[in-house]
Amino acid sequence: MPHPHRFRRALAAVLLAAVPLALAGCGAGKKAETLEIRPDTPAASLGPLLIQNVVLLTGPLGGGGPLAVTGSIYNGGGAPDQIQRISVNELPLPAEITPAPNHPELRVLPKQTLQLGGPGNTTAVVPNAADLVRSGDTRRVTFTFAREGETTLWVPVLPARSYYAGYGPLAS
Repeated sequence: MPHPHRFRRALAAVLLAAVPLALAGCGAGKKAETLEIRPDTPAASLGPLLIQNVVLLTGPLGGGGPLAVTGSIYNGGGAPDQIQRISVNELPLPAEITPAPNHPELRVLPKQTLQLGGPGNTTAVVPNAADLVRSGDTRRVTFTFAREGETTLWVPVLPARSYYAGYGPLAS
């Protein structure tokens, strides 16, 4: 017959091992530090619009020439909005926006995302950034919408290589 004190010792050992595991789970929840991780590309909210993953892309060599604006615009509202202008604040000319075949009016429809840059998507290219913008810079980019107005983000400038190879100004 098993001894009751052995059973109690075994139960105490299991409880002592389980308590730290249960307490470690308390680190999760609404204020957990892991929820503070954010992407390294800028994002902004403008009413129901969420502008995210915005990057300015130079040519593959990293300097001069045109700049492509890439990113996504999600409309979480109930009414469509329209992109009117995208500008890099230090440059004199705004981006030339060419609509995608499925977004001919540059509208961001409710509950949908408009992708900027890449094959088959809307493109936005600043025609001549010359030597004013180089890879590694950070620039202010202003998005202007017909309904919600405008917002400005600080955006990194990267070369159109590797992951961004099909998104740069020469891919448009």
